[in-house]
Amino acid sequence: MLAAGALGLAVPLLPPAASAASADTGNATCSGGSIAAGTYQTLTVTGVCSVNAGPVTVTKSVLVNPHAALIAAFGGSDLNVGDNLTVLPTGILVLGCEPEAFSCFNDPEASTNDHVGGNLTAAWALMVLAHHNTIGGNVTQLGGGGGVNCSTFPLGPSGPPAYSTYEDNTIGGNASVTKMGTCWLGFIRNTVTRNVNFNGNITFDPDGNEVVTNSIGRDLNCTDNFPAAQFGDSAGTPNTVGGEATGQCEGLT
Repeated sequence: MLAAGALGLAVPLLPPAASAASADTGNATCSGGSIAAGTYQTLTVTGVCSVNAGPVTVTKSVLVNPHAALIAAFGGSDLNVGDNLTVLPTGILVLGCEPEAFSCFNDPEASTNDHVGGNLTAAWALMVLAHHNTIGGNVTQLGGGGGVNCSTFPLGPSGPPAYSTYEDNTIGGNASVTKMGTCWLGFIRNTVTRNVNFNGNITFDPDGNEVVTNSIGRDLNCTDNFPAAQFGDSAGTPNTVGGEATGQCEGLT
């Protein structure tokens, strides 16, 4: 398991001025910097943007463009999205933080309570780090991941290698993480109402593909992962499954 303290995740301290439109102005685009606290109808991220200046509410959708990054892991600056949050190819999403698993950048004792009312979808994204969030719909991550190596550093040389993880989230629909090639990948301590599909993922770290301590309402399906879906060194507990655990996850319940 990649410990939060070992990640060295370095995010620049962005200035308080927002490159997004001012609050209450409707559709907004952020090309870099801090996103002003307030309410927007939609938000499009085209640069490296942080939710670090107070709570942000987007009544409709959020879109993270290719080569852009949305960093929402600052205590006191929750992100609430009414509809869908979508990350396009080579995009980066850091959503949520909590003391034990992934510290907030501004306060190691704080936690965020971010919400996505619809679906969280990442298609060929570079990184998705999701901690302590509530997602009303489905979570889908397909492809991407930076390649089967631990030498791709998308946030700069002092940051971690490209990886993805979902930890301590509440997911109202299905969760699907498939066909990724990355350094390390985890699905840990999540509560999922419906099914989880964890298939075809390859990690460079032999401790990758940790699927542990989840509570799943229906089925847990794991196939063609290398290494095979595992407990790893997470010190986690077996998954609780309301339906069936199949494939590589038969022994993880």
